[in-house]
Amino acid sequence: MQKEMLNINGNLIGNVEIKTIQGKEGEVTVANFTLFRKMGKTGEKKKEYINCNVYGEKTELVKDFEKGDFIHVFGYYKEVEKGDKTYRNFIVKHVNKIDKEMENKKEQEENKEE
Repeated sequence: MQKEMLNINGNLIGNVEIKTIQGKEGEVTVANFTLFRKMGKTGEKKKEYINCNVYGEKTELVKDFEKGDFIHVFGYYKEVEKGDKTYRNFIVKHVNKIDKEMENKKEQEENKEE
């Protein structure tokens, strides 16, 4: 089954948790964090919390992220069933922190050109 790859931007809530787990091929480092974003038009905004998992060497990229940082992730959703509950996590293939000031300036410049 083909995985739907998505780009998501959101603010980091809480701290990044890094730990080592036992994988199929030995120990693997994993970083867990949650992003928050609002979607939709003004007045009817939908809030969404995205639980993200980063594996292996990419955990080095997220270790210095801080609460409130604006983060871009690229990856896919994976659902895991444990007992009678279904957990939905976002498996991150690429991640980076976005400088909000730079992003705002870029948007203002694009709006001036229109």
